[in-house]
Amino acid sequence: MSRRQDLRILAAYTNAPEQFPEGNVPIAYAAEKMGKDACFIRAGIEAGWLPIGYAFRKSGKSRTNYYISPKLFWEVTGILYQPEKGA
Repeated sequence: MSRRQDLRILAAYTNAPEQFPEGNVPIAYAAEKMGKDACFIRAGIEAGWLPIGYAFRKSGKSRTNYYISPKLFWEVTGILYQPEKGA
């Protein structure tokens, strides 16, 4: 890891909020804030190269459910999800 990345991580944890919102971050919100398509977010979570949440499928079902952790989203992007602000 470069010195710049080390300093960014240190600054992020120094300025960490005391509490994160309950629930999950909507995929549409994450995609909008990251400037990506929702399919990109889903693919990244499923493949594991976007470590902001989890994808799971119930046995016998074809639909995949996604959970994006507000804390992980903040750690990776630096964007704090605030549902009361119209998210």
